[in-house]
Amino acid sequence: MGLRSSVVLGLAIIAVHAGTAMAQPASIGSEASGPPPKDWTFDIGPGVVVAPWFEGSANYRVLPIPNLDLRYQRDKFFVSARDGVGGTLFDADGFKAGPILRYRFARNQDGGYLYGMGSVPFTVEGGGFLRYDLPYVSAKMELRRGLGGSNGLIFDAQVDGKLRVSDTVFLSAGPRLSVTDGTYNQAYFGVDANQSFNSGYAQYYPGGGLRSVGAGASAVWRVSENLTFVAFGSYNYLGDIGANSPLVTGPGGSRNQFVVGSALSWRFSW
Repeated sequence: MGLRSSVVLGLAIIAVHAGTAMAQPASIGSEASGPPPKDWTFDIGPGVVVAPWFEGSANYRVLPIPNLDLRYQRDKFFVSARDGVGGTLFDADGFKAGPILRYRFARNQDGGYLYGMGSVPFTVEGGGFLRYDLPYVSAKMELRRGLGGSNGLIFDAQVDGKLRVSDTVFLSAGPRLSVTDGTYNQAYFGVDANQSFNSGYAQYYPGGGLRSVGAGASAVWRVSENLTFVAFGSYNYLGDIGANSPLVTGPGGSRNQFVVGSALSWRFSW
């Protein structure tokens, strides 16, 4: 059972708040052992996540979340709540590369600490990924630009150590890094003159730079041939560009961002 077909971290975080510091995938290609999947696989199941209300928020909420994942030959083509839409065009010597599309739901001003900030529209992010796999470690980089919405540029990188505890249990964990440009940071951390007037926050115009550093971890349990359970978590520390935003320095903000969750996944294959 592939972790990519089980972990719904990406969808969970995006659904909770657009542009969160924990939007990077929780792990890379980790899986419990079992028979190799057939050409097509479709995974579906329920999950729950605890995450901040918005990127930089000190307040958390609990949300039920769905897991949907359709793949052809693992990653030659995929439509995934967690991994977006993409495919592998290059595959040689442990390296894989290809195009990727991700999405972020709109960040709406729903009262509280975002009141007067307006909304950041729904964003589709297009770009590419490069991944390298070894038996006990994997690394992945993505470069994407918002096509609408924030229109910002995002670079995400991560490394995962992988440990197979048994035939049915797999653990993975490692560091995370995210860098964003000024356009992205203005959308999610900035406060322009109009927003300042409506919200009471001081004006703030961030440039590009380090968005966050942190770590993520996952544990996968293959309950049966078709059923998988996963628990996941992450911690991210916002860089100074985000941490200096009035949204984060104010009473409703924090540069320390946590996410925890779990999910079940049932696989159909043909």
